[in-house]
Amino acid sequence: MFGLLGLLRFKWTYLIAGVIVLGSGLIVYLTAHPSQPVEIDGTEASYVEVTKNNSYERNELTLAGDSNTYTLDKNTFHPTLPDAVYKDGKMQIWVDQGSTEIIAITLYDVNDANPTEYTTTHYDNPQSELSDTQGSGIFAAVLGIALIAVFGIWFVVGRRRATVQPAGAAIAGLPTQFTGGGIGLSPDGKWYWDGTQWRNVSPDGRYRWDGAQWRELGGVGPAVGAPPPPSS
Repeated sequence: MFGLLGLLRFKWTYLIAGVIVLGSGLIVYLTAHPSQPVEIDGTEASYVEVTKNNSYERNELTLAGDSNTYTLDKNTFHPTLPDAVYKDGKMQIWVDQGSTEIIAITLYDVNDANPTEYTTTHYDNPQSELSDTQGSGIFAAVLGIALIAVFGIWFVVGRRRATVQPAGAAIAGLPTQFTGGGIGLSPDGKWYWDGTQWRNVSPDGRYRWDGAQWRELGGVGPAVGAPPPPSS
């Protein structure tokens, strides 16, 4: 977790995450469709409640002779689903076509009689699945755009700092007119010796300050014979 949070220090994290989230949101939106209930009849083989971090996540159901594991969110059904079903009990389920998500289920009593139907909004109103899924896609797309915007702002601000930030006065502790040594960079690449004094180098290492404006640094080697640069 802390390793992932550490990635937030880098602007490229926001661009990559934004593109992924935006793409996922567009896919979800474009593939949204009304629910298409498909009926499956069978008898219960197992019915378990799944939790995550001590919180309810879903229920999983398997039917005798069926290799699929069907899932449901008991909180979305009306009337309220019972916490358990009869072992080997008869039932019908309806899943959204192409998925294993249960959107309606009919349960029977211990004698496989007196059926009770439990449904979800997506079963009662198929168009609700279309609108809900599209809403999720729009939310993801907006979040992706926001992350990309964070990257863009960070990138522009960084560029502006490199090109317009004033470098300040001559460096304290050095003679303002010290003549000696060849022009070039300090060992750490953060300073530029112009023959008389040390000047600032932009954070990206592309520009040097000449006292009035930023200039392209070009292919400059180390400063030979210059006094020690200031402490970083």
